[in-house]
Amino acid sequence: PSGLSCPKEANPSPHLSRTTAVAECALQLRRIGDKWDLRQKILNLLTKLFCPET
Repeated sequence: PSGLSCPKEANPSPHLSRTTAVAECALQLRRIGDKWDLRQKILNLLTKLFCPET
């Protein structure tokens, strides 16, 4: 499975389902962005430690 579960019942409203999907997508993109931001901060720290300004 892809990690997302879809109930077998009919959704109460297509708009609600779309809103939920958009919110989930935004959350996933935020998590990806946070991971990239952390990665960049770590790389910047390593650069400062091992490559002092010239």
